[in-house]
Amino acid sequence: MLDKLCANARRVCRAGNPIEITLEREIATVRLSVANQGRPLPATMQGRLFDSMVSVREGRSAGEPHLGLGLYIVRLIAEFHGGRAIAADRADGQGVTVSVVLPLVRAVR
Repeated sequence: MLDKLCANARRVCRAGNPIEITLEREIATVRLSVANQGRPLPATMQGRLFDSMVSVREGRSAGEPHLGLGLYIVRLIAEFHGGRAIAADRADGQGVTVSVVLPLVRAVR
């Protein structure tokens, strides 16, 4: 899942800018976020970004295949573990943050 999040961020990030990965514990969940600097999400992608065969990539060369499955796989993994995947424009408007929110689980001994 993390490799799909990072690969997606790298592909849409402005050249030379870093990708920020954070892990935050919330009350009953943990949030893994990957943020990039680039274009905000197109309005037409709201609610569709994690669907199968969906892509917002631009300027792809003809020899570069892309099936649009990466974020769909992220969503499936998150949901399998009782979580969810979310994408939102960064607060500064300079890119996108994709997060996976998972429930905290206590270890049973």
